[in-house]
Parts: sequence; C-alpha cells; structure tokens
Amino acid sequence: MTGNVQLGVDVSLSPLDAFDVFVDELSLALDKRGMKFDPLEGGSVREGNYVVGFVEEWKPGTSLSMLWHPKNWEDNTENKLSVTFTATTGGTRITIESQDWGRVLRDDKTELLGWFTSEIAAQLFLASSPNRLGDWITDRNARSPSGARSRQTYRNPTYHMPNFLAILELLSLGPDDYLLEVGCGGGAFLKAALKTGCRAAAIDHSADMIRLATEENRDAISKHRLSLTKSEADSIPYPHDTFTCAVMTGVLAFLPDALVTFREISRVLKRGGRFVAFTSTKELKGTPATPEPIASRVHFYEDGELESMLGQAGFSSVRIEHRSFYDYAKRAGVPETDLQLFRGTTGSQLIVAQKD
Repeated sequence: MTGNVQLGVDVSLSPLDAFDVFVDELSLALDKRGMKFDPLEGGSVREGNYVVGFVEEWKPGTSLSMLWHPKNWEDNTENKLSVTFTATTGGTRITIESQDWGRVLRDDKTELLGWFTSEIAAQLFLASSPNRLGDWITDRNARSPSGARSRQTYRNPTYHMPNFLAILELLSLGPDDYLLEVGCGGGAFLKAALKTGCRAAAIDHSADMIRLATEENRDAISKHRLSLTKSEADSIPYPHDTFTCAVMTGVLAFLPDALVTFREISRVLKRGGRFVAFTSTKELKGTPATPEPIASRVHFYEDGELESMLGQAGFSSVRIEHRSFYDYAKRAGVPETDLQLFRGTTGSQLIVAQKD
C-alpha cells in the first residue's frame, strides 16, 4: 500500500531531551487547535468527544507511536503515526511517519498528492514566510507566550520587575484590596502583589502561562486568595463592581481593541477603583526592549489617545507618567551592564486612573 508520509528534523539535543521537548510542544500545539493529548503510555488524543488516536508505544528518548483514526464518519480507516528519535553526531534526528495514507484516501494517486501538497508541503512554505514566522516569534515570546524558554523567562522576568515595582508603589495595595491582573503571564507580579495581604484574580489567554502562574502561586490558590482563568482581555469573566484595583503590564500594545478592554476593566472595578498599566512608546520600537519582528506587530499609543480612551471607558483623574526606572531596576537586580537601559524618562508610559 502506498502513501507513507515522512518528515524529519535534526536538533542539537540529546534524544531524551528532544523527546521531552517534542511531547511538550505537541501537547501545546494540539491544545491550541482544540485537541487534547494525554502524553503518556496508554494515553490518547481527543478532538471533542472523538478519540482520534491511541498511544500504542511510549519509549522516552527512542520512539512513540499512535493508532490514528482520521475518519470519524467511516470505520476501518486506521493508520499508524510514529515518531522516532535517533542519536546523531550533533544531537538527534526526529522522524515522523504517517503510514498508509493511500488507503485512507482510497489509493487515489492524485488526491494523495493533492492532500500532501496542500496540507503538508504548503504549510511548510507558509510557516517559513516572513509574515507567518514573524507572527509565530511574536506569539511565542510576547503576545501569547508558550514553550520551555518562555516559561523560564516569565517564571522570573528580571527585566519586567522594574515596572512591577513602580506599579506596586502606585497601587499601594493592602489587605482590603481585591486586585485584578489582565494578562498575568507567569504570575510573577501576582506573587509580589500577594505579599501585601490582598486577594487577587487574573486572566491570560495563554494556557501555558496560566499553568505556570498556577505553579508559581499554588499556595495562594489553595488558600483561596487567588484565582486564575484563561480568557481574552476584551471579555473579562467577572461581574460588575468586583475589584478595588486592576493592573495591566506589557499587554496594552498587543490588544486588538484597547478601548473595549478599558471598558471591561472599568466594568469590573468598583466605584473609586484604581487602575495602573505599563506600556511602551514608539521611542522603543526596534530597541532591545521592543525588537523586530515584535515591534511591527504592536501598537504604540500617544498620551492623548490613552487619556481619551480611558475617559470614554469611565475613568477619571487620568494621568500618564513618564519616569526613569533606573532605581527600580537596581532594586530588581538587573545586571549592572544593563542598568543604563532604564535611565531615561522616554520610552515608557505609566497609566494611572480611577473609576468615576
């Protein structure tokens, strides 16, 4: 039977490390596309209520294989998906093979080639294009962080800590506060905020970041001082007049509609609630703080734009601050060689507002 499909990649990792990273990334990618993968021996892949595949073989560092069911409308069309990890001089060769696609497509030679070209080959061309690759890098690192490197960065975001410290100073949190963070990342700001004795809730649209924030704040969650929810910023899943204060840091530039998000934050704040946010100005475009390709995929706001939108959203006493973060950077432990990046007063905006 014809129709075996094979793909491969060489990586500079040991077979066991390559296996672990592959499984982690596959789980994340399938989850984003509505499929749930139980990555273990005897596990399965589900699409809704349908079991698409069963794990038949699970040998970390060597191989994994699945019995796959590509047609939920037709019986007896199983094929096999296998992944092998072979040690090479420089690391590991990962090979993926899908067997018997000719049988799945009824051995029609033109349809098999059509499926392979449009669904496999063309996707590689698209994934290698500047627009698609730039979007992937932006999402991966900043817009919707995921993966091992992003988890490491957002677990201890040293270069974000200066603005965290400034925001905490402005909010002056206490035990009577109930804080909302919009776009919590790995939960580092929450961990610092909760030391004040406040309660908190947070949302983020990255499932990987929600998992990391959960790990980093497990004690506060177990004590019902913190709740985390996967959600978009334009649809905050909390009732009107819930929180005494809200924060958003490094998120504003990525929002598809900032005014809608400001209105949502205003909605869930109590009367007199405080809102503080941090974002970057166009002066940082193309710098190490906002490099390409991220710089071309964010929106930089003028002070007047922000003041106007916040007013429309129901905030009063709005002000935009431009301040040096140098002292905060020293307190945060930023390496001496990079402290100069935080000296100037241009490049950043601190939004300080209160709800009518």
